[in-house]
Amino acid sequence: MICRVVIVDSREYPSGALPGVGAIVVGADGILLVKRDKDPGEGLWSIPGGLIELGETQEGAVIREVREETGIDVEVLGLLSTADLIIPDGEDIVKFHYVLNHYLARALDEEAQPEYPEAEVGWFSFSDLESMDLPPRIHKLLTKHRSAVERTHHRYF
Repeated sequence: MICRVVIVDSREYPSGALPGVGAIVVGADGILLVKRDKDPGEGLWSIPGGLIELGETQEGAVIREVREETGIDVEVLGLLSTADLIIPDGEDIVKFHYVLNHYLARALDEEAQPEYPEAEVGWFSFSDLESMDLPPRIHKLLTKHRSAVERTHHRYF
C-alpha cells in the first residue's frame, strides 16, 4: 500500500476553504496593482488582498491588506463579487482553496509606501492591463467591473 503524506501549513493543502478579500482600488492615476511575491500567482500583477484574520471584519481586512501591501489608506465603497479560487497540485489534490470577496475602494492617498521595500506597486490604466502579466481571473474581474471603476474615478477624482 502506498500512502501519500501531505504537510499542512496555513495556506497550502488546507483542511477547508480559507476566507479572503481583494480590493479594486481606484485612484487619480488608475487602478492600484501589486506584483505577487508568492503563490498562487507569484510574479504576476494582481489586486491587493489576503486572508481575513480571526475577529476581523471583511472591510477591516481590506483596509489592513491594502495598507500592508501598498502603504495606501483606502475607503471601502462596497462589495463587488465573490469567487472561489481552487488550485490543485499536479496530482489533483487541492493545494489552495480560497473564498474571496472582492471590494471596490478608493484611495485616500496615492503615495505607495509598502510595508516591504522590495514590493512592487503601481497605478495602471485599463489600456495598460492588456500588456501586463495578470492572472486570467484578475483580468476578467477588472474587465467585469470596469464601469464601476470608471464611475468611481469620475466621482472622486
